[in-house]
Amino acid sequence: MSVIPVQSVREQMITLLTARFGLEEESVSPQMTFNAMELDSLALVEFSIALQEDFGVPVGEDEFTAENTVDEVAELMAGKLTSQDPVG
Repeated sequence: MSVIPVQSVREQMITLLTARFGLEEESVSPQMTFNAMELDSLALVEFSIALQEDFGVPVGEDEFTAENTVDEVAELMAGKLTSQDPVG
């Protein structure tokens, strides 16, 4: 089982946030909360669906909130990807 680096997950998440939600890449930092980025609950649901599509792992909309930071969700996703059994 290979460990997925949080940094690469974080970079992919920031790309997703800028592409789908119109945020400026320079304005998104790892310590920033989704609340600080002005993402409402509907946007968070959309983001959790986008994470599932991009990373191929299930993400419940209750697994993170607007108070979580980009880094916290990146760590959550890296953990999910690391523990995921490879298909084959």
